[in-house]
Amino acid sequence: MARHLTVEDELAELAQIVAEAEAEGIDPWPEPKPERPWAKWTIATFVTVMMLSWVSQLLFRVVEITRETVP
Repeated sequence: MARHLTVEDELAELAQIVAEAEAEGIDPWPEPKPERPWAKWTIATFVTVMMLSWVSQLLFRVVEITRETVP
């Protein structure tokens, strides 16, 4: 898109783009997709597992360090 001097020029170009898209069968404003709660649960589960993994790795390092320092 080129730089426009007026708002009317820009709106005219956008109207032309929308008309071309509709002529080709493309819906520029599709219906919103339904929410998928499983995606949120999947991401939350992944993040939880990663955090537990990091915490367990850290704890094992702390235990190893304390074993080495204790005579």
